Amino acid sequence: MNLDGLTPQQMEDALHSAVCNAGFAFTRALWGEQSLTKAWPLTDPELRRCMAQAWLHGQKDTAYRAGFDPDDVVEAFAADRPDHPLWCVFEELQLPDLLAWRPGAHEWMVTAEHKLIALDTELLYMLPRPAEGDVVPVGTPFLPLVMRHDERAGWRVLNFLSDALPEPGWPPRM
Repeated sequence: MNLDGLTPQQMEDALHSAVCNAGFAFTRALWGEQSLTKAWPLTDPELRRCMAQAWLHGQKDTAYRAGFDPDDVVEAFAADRPDHPLWCVFEELQLPDLLAWRPGAHEWMVTAEHKLIALDTELLYMLPRPAEGDVVPVGTPFLPLVMRHDERAGWRVLNFLSDALPEPGWPPRM
């Protein structure tokens, strides 16, 4: 890609495309292909831990009785492709709510405004395309995508359930 002769705005847009493309890939995998398994490697391990902890929080005793240590389950779910017997249960229970929460998000657009949270973290907002013109009506649903850059993996979704930075724990903060 030749960046010579670009205006400052065009340069910013070009540099910003990698984070936007990563956000689009995540929404296509989750809402387009309707697969948490395909979307999971596109998420940051910290979000994965938080989502697993949120799911297990109220049922830690049940997990222990079934022979699973909740902390071990959380660490197994932090992998790009979890290989744990509870993964199928987790996906089956989480997916319907996620799909219903922002249906069609894989067809949405990223707003022009993006916010730098830290040197490696940005906040994007995705919105449905306006029916006409460029103005999005007040009250339009939106999807925040907190994106974090990893040197090895590139841009990944750090949070999409809110615009906050997630914090693992029992219970996690999301």
